[in-house]
Amino acid sequence: MAELTRHQIGGLLLSALRDRGLGVRDLFEGRQEPLSWFFRVLAYDQSELDILESGALDTLHAPSAMVELSIDEMALGLGNIGTEGLTTYLLQPKSEVPGGDPLEFDPEVMLGCVHIDVAPPALWLDERESNPSRNDALASRLSRVAQDVGAVSDTVEVHIEGALDPEGGWNDPRENVRPAGVAVHFTLDIPLIGTGKRELADVFARAAEAAADAVEGMRSVFRGDGE
Repeated sequence: MAELTRHQIGGLLLSALRDRGLGVRDLFEGRQEPLSWFFRVLAYDQSELDILESGALDTLHAPSAMVELSIDEMALGLGNIGTEGLTTYLLQPKSEVPGGDPLEFDPEVMLGCVHIDVAPPALWLDERESNPSRNDALASRLSRVAQDVGAVSDTVEVHIEGALDPEGGWNDPRENVRPAGVAVHFTLDIPLIGTGKRELADVFARAAEAAADAVEGMRSVFRGDGE
């Protein structure tokens, strides 16, 4: 593994998103745990984001992708120094390891992962009327988007949260529940072993592909949701 810094890794992710025609805003980084660093951006179709940033619009009513990169800094540091460097931190030199076996990294250790949540703008949900058949159709379309896009990821989920209105229903016409929160979620794992800049670029390219395709999939779902 070539030496990498977390900011180089973040730069690779931004480059991958740009290559797929996604513009980003609200860049944010921080720590979730003492050894876990995260980098988060909100991505939109670049052409729509250009319109917003030109001042022509105050609010962008378009699907967005929340992309979060989490890095295990312990794994990043160990990957950078390698097992040879790791032995300098151990009391027992590698040559004296019982059995004479060299130290190896566990193949199940992850350098990090990329989480992607693609959601419609709140206005699209606020404008929906409660209708059980439309609710079922929405869930079905979102599942198809997840299946089509999710082939490049390790985990795929569809999230739908309901809001209770005074009358009507989600599945029961006697109740009035409409989708108040909708998202399609993808996760891509980044293994420690064998990951360098080229491999990271490949993971981020797949992540950007999932984000861009899911944004367009979310748009098509709501465009076709008028029946």
